[in-house]
Amino acid sequence: MSSLQQISSKPIPEAVEKAFLMRLRSEMLIGATLLVAAVRAIQAKYGDEGVEAIHHAFKEVAVERGEKMAREVGAPTLQAYCSALEAGCAGSQEWLKLEDTDTRQVYRFTRCMWAEVFAELDALDIGFWLCEGDVPMASAFNPAIGFQRTKTLMEGDDCCDHIFYLKNEA
Repeated sequence: MSSLQQISSKPIPEAVEKAFLMRLRSEMLIGATLLVAAVRAIQAKYGDEGVEAIHHAFKEVAVERGEKMAREVGAPTLQAYCSALEAGCAGSQEWLKLEDTDTRQVYRFTRCMWAEVFAELDALDIGFWLCEGDVPMASAFNPAIGFQRTKTLMEGDDCCDHIFYLKNEA
């Protein structure tokens, strides 16, 4: 995973970071387990229509998160969005930043705790809902931000390829 050092102004001892990440994974597993159990129970009782209602709620939350991020950063630039994304992923994801310009940000995510957790629960279909939030969240942050992806760890690929770009510059 990427280091929490990326978002800390002070050095974090390796043992502390390791303990924190173990705790983070544990909390993610608990939350994902509850979500999967709830979705499967709703599916059993109400069918696909019930599942779609939850799926739709996930998309609405992604929009709310994007709008909140925009309010918090002040100027909703592509750089600001990607900086916030990196801060939110620090520790739980591993990535390489392949391109870093004012109009285009390209990432190759090679590890994701969420994908690992949902794979452990045999629920990658539900886990993918998190991935589907990328487009509405970026757009809610700034409608000029576009997003492309052709691969995801959640779907069994070797990486997630994220490309964020300014639509008028594409």
